[in-house]
Amino acid sequence: MPLLCLNTTMKIRLLLWPFSVIYATIAAVRNFLFDKNIFKKTGFEKPVILVGNLSVGGTGKTPHVEYLIRLLKKDFKIATLSRGFGRKTKGFVLGGKGAGVNEIGDEPLQYLSKFEDITVAVCEERVAGANKLFALPSAPDVIIMDDGFQHRQIKPGFSILLTSYDHLFTKDYVLPAGDLREKRSGYKRADCIIVTKCPHLPGEEEKLKICNEINPLEGQSLFFSGFKYTALNSVSSYDIFPLENLVNRHVLLFTGIANSEPLFLFLKSKCMSVNEVKFPDHHSFSVNDMLQLKGKFDMFARDSTIMVTTEKDYQRLKGTPLLKIIAHLPCYFIPVEIEIDNHQKFNSIIINYVTKNKGNS
Repeated sequence: MPLLCLNTTMKIRLLLWPFSVIYATIAAVRNFLFDKNIFKKTGFEKPVILVGNLSVGGTGKTPHVEYLIRLLKKDFKIATLSRGFGRKTKGFVLGGKGAGVNEIGDEPLQYLSKFEDITVAVCEERVAGANKLFALPSAPDVIIMDDGFQHRQIKPGFSILLTSYDHLFTKDYVLPAGDLREKRSGYKRADCIIVTKCPHLPGEEEKLKICNEINPLEGQSLFFSGFKYTALNSVSSYDIFPLENLVNRHVLLFTGIANSEPLFLFLKSKCMSVNEVKFPDHHSFSVNDMLQLKGKFDMFARDSTIMVTTEKDYQRLKGTPLLKIIAHLPCYFIPVEIEIDNHQKFNSIIINYVTKNKGNS
């Protein structure tokens, strides 16, 4: 097909394709060396659950990690281990009272804020981080590792691969032409796959179609999940804004996450209109950003407009002077949880894995 007949996206992909081939080859050689144990992998006697993806982000890892925490924390001592993207510290850091986004990053801070009875740690080197966690006086029964599917030095006991409903890894390409960090065949390392961000929990016919597209291996379970949003929380007080009250409101949405489309569409279905200001993923908000948002808010009818952001973005704002700039405005963050289709089976797989391997420690 002549280049002139292709759309802009396809043209860009074709131009970037040679670089993707190089990137994919390097990643494939690296994976081969790990698969053949030429490069060292470290496993652990205690359970380590990995939640990751093949793409650069936006699959919903954070709410899925929180789902696992809720599932396990009543019966097991839980620790989360993350890289701590955007933090200003280095090495192994335990989240504790008074920890902020600069110490541990936004996602770990969210875990720490919502679950006071778990251990939250960050470390660039996952093997070192896991070793330090298991060596603590009150060592966890299980570590939930947030991201790190390509961090092959560590050998998790159970790997959960996430892929977005509207952007399946089977239809994606390796960086920089696409969003994949490695070839699609990397999915074979997962113990189970979850198709995330489903706008509705699919019926049997749609499940079969997606299953045929992904082609899971024998023994590799496939699940589907969707977001469940709860009442909005004020960023500057304890006020709650029920979702049903959105019907007569306009929303100024501001986000600094990889994929805000599911939230945008949800709010659009609930309120009169949505105007969104997008920032880069893990964006560090500035005074100018807050003034820009305040200026945009002032352009709307104050009595019928509210500001909304994500729970993850709120982590980078709370406890900072930046909130003072918009403290007098009706600004809220919206928590999100997930619903998993056939959750009884999923829960059983996870609990059985942790129970069995906890007994080996």
